[in-house]
Parts: sequence; structure tokens; C-alpha cells
Amino acid sequence: MWQCGHPLFVYYKGSAADTNMAATSSPGKRLLRSKSGLKIVPMSEGDRSPFELKEPEWIPDKLHHCRRCGRVCCASCCDTRMELPRMCFLDPVRLCSTCANTTLKEKIFFNQDIKVLMGGAILCLASDTSNMVHCRLSHDHRLLILACNSDPAAMPTCIPLHRLTNLQVERREQGTNGNGLVTSLVVQYCLAGEEDQEITLEAPENAANTAFAFLSALEKAIFMMQESRDIIGTGE
Repeated sequence: MWQCGHPLFVYYKGSAADTNMAATSSPGKRLLRSKSGLKIVPMSEGDRSPFELKEPEWIPDKLHHCRRCGRVCCASCCDTRMELPRMCFLDPVRLCSTCANTTLKEKIFFNQDIKVLMGGAILCLASDTSNMVHCRLSHDHRLLILACNSDPAAMPTCIPLHRLTNLQVERREQGTNGNGLVTSLVVQYCLAGEEDQEITLEAPENAANTAFAFLSALEKAIFMMQESRDIIGTGE
């Protein structure tokens, strides 16, 4: 078990399924035609993004349906067509006004926050400025990777995203543009065959803007992952 100056920062080998995910960088894709439109989805169910939402069942009716919630709507309330990345559609699909507003926020996450998460940031563990890590999201969105900043050759920590159980914002400060900046958060997770664990990720003193952006994006990511898991059981 590898350590980097912190009892919670360990290299996890875990189960074979979890270890295999670390080696999966570009799973195969296939085209799928559903009643709502053409989609591009992973070849394996186990390779789908933890942020994905399953296409809903339509309420039986011949009128207009929102592709995100499946509800029947009149033409004026369901006349918006928009890209829906959480359901893997290739082309814009019909959405009700409520889902259109939600999807606009989700598109910001997929177009901006995902890039921030994959780019990563330098953070410290539990206010310990001597214990700095480069934290990032894997390219397949399935692993939170923490690499010891002082020893690039050391084996990084790889936490499968579906093993995260909770996230608590420990500290939030007011930004110059009026938005609340996440400066410290606690990530709780449960690895296969082990007890619950947690790590505290903080923006160090004089941190670059990427640190605050990463922590804020991670807060959104955990919320979206938990929403997906509650709906379709993403992960196992």
C-alpha cells in the first residue's frame, strides 16, 4: 500500500473490475436508433459515463413527448430542440420548457466543467501544504486520479467515481464576480471490500484559479453522478 504523507492517500488496487477501468481510455462506440433519435453509446454497459441519463419511458400518447422526461406536452410547451449530451443523442431533440432550462445548465457542465476536471488542478490534502496532489478526472470520466505532486514517479491514487458516496463542501468563499467559490470539500468513498474512507481536498494558499474551478466543477460532477445513479444505477 503506497502512501504520500497522508494516511488516506493510498494506491488502491481494488477488485478486478475497478482495476480494469483504469486501463480503459477509449471504449468502443456503436450507433443506436431509439424512438427519440439516433444515439452513439458505448459497446459495453459498463463503459457508459457516470453522468449519463437513461432515456425515459414515454407516457402513452400520440402527442408530443419531451425526450428528457418523457412527459406529454402541447406543441407550444415542447417546441424547443436542443442537444442532450446526457442521453447521447447525436442530433438536437424535442424538450419541454422545464427540461430545456435544466439541459442548458448541463451543457455548461459538459462543454466547460468536464474540460476543467480532465485538465486537473494542484490541491492540498486536509490543509497540509506539504502534501500536494495533482487531481484530475480520467478521460473516460470514470476515475478520480490523485498524483503526488512531489514525486511524479509514484503510483497515483485511482478512485472509481461510482465508489464515491458523498461530497460535502467544507468551505465556500465569495468570488469577485459574486459567485461562491468552493475552496475546500470532503469526498467520501467506499472501495470494494473496504470500509468507508474520506479525503479533504483544498485549494492551497495563493492557489491558481484552476484550483477553485476544479473544486466547483467536482461539486457539480458528484451531484450529476448521484442523480444518474439514483435513476439508472450507474456503476456496478
